[in-house]
Amino acid sequence: LVFFSFLCFFMLLIFAFGVLLMWAGEAEPGCIVVSGEKFGYNPDTTLADGFALSWTTFTTVGYGMTYTSTGTDWDDQASCSWIVFLCTAESFVGLLYAGMCAAILFGKIGRIQSHAQITFSDAICIQYKYEPNEDGQSPGTPMDSPEQPVRQTTIEFDEGSTTGTAVSPSPQSPAPTSIATESLFSPYTPDVNKSRNIPCPVLKFQLINNLANKRGGEIMDASLKVVAGNTDFSRTGATSYVKVNLVEFEHPFFSRVWHGCHRLNAQSPLLSPAARERIRRNGGDWPVGWGNPGSGR
Repeated sequence: LVFFSFLCFFMLLIFAFGVLLMWAGEAEPGCIVVSGEKFGYNPDTTLADGFALSWTTFTTVGYGMTYTSTGTDWDDQASCSWIVFLCTAESFVGLLYAGMCAAILFGKIGRIQSHAQITFSDAICIQYKYEPNEDGQSPGTPMDSPEQPVRQTTIEFDEGSTTGTAVSPSPQSPAPTSIATESLFSPYTPDVNKSRNIPCPVLKFQLINNLANKRGGEIMDASLKVVAGNTDFSRTGATSYVKVNLVEFEHPFFSRVWHGCHRLNAQSPLLSPAARERIRRNGGDWPVGWGNPGSGR
């Protein structure tokens, strides 16, 4: 469709300049040479001759079968100024048109190549990591603290949107006395000398490569950007957008599945300001009283 549009507009421009050149040639026959003769030598082919001069000028091909006359062909070159200007302007328009078409095609091809054939998961999960107490229960059960309010958050992707939840805890929750230094995904190793700390949970979603089972379907140097939109019209009256930082936003070799992870810490835009401040006062850890997965649903 794009190529057909370019072709139609190309023919339209050439025909328009051809009609102008035909009128100019009929007014000054000596200023255009057609196969060694003056323009209009054959009255039945004036439109065809003007069209031939137009497309050879527009494309800068210049076959030489028709051209503007020089001083050797016609002495009165002053009368040919209008025709020379018209051909010069047409040549300039032709160069601009060729560059414009190439730029549009390059942009469309680059846009297609920059959008990967992927599918996002319909669900988002919030993954907690707990350090069990002596009874084998995770800290912060529903008996330990009341259900905390949640804040609805919408995460928008390139090819759709998914709704998740982020906890907006109460600032009265108890805080642990030390900071956890182990990785979120490392296995739990009991330490009797260390008090219970909860690393900040991670919001996770999946995306799969639609070309995973096809030869050459791997995506090299893939990058992922996530934007969250707050649609709480009762407070702001408008939708606000913030960038959500991912733990790993680049994938060197995306072949099948990619897990997008965002840590709900003191810098997370998905938490309320009170929750972020409470995490800061807690030394960067997730407060024990907030470790209830039921309150995050």
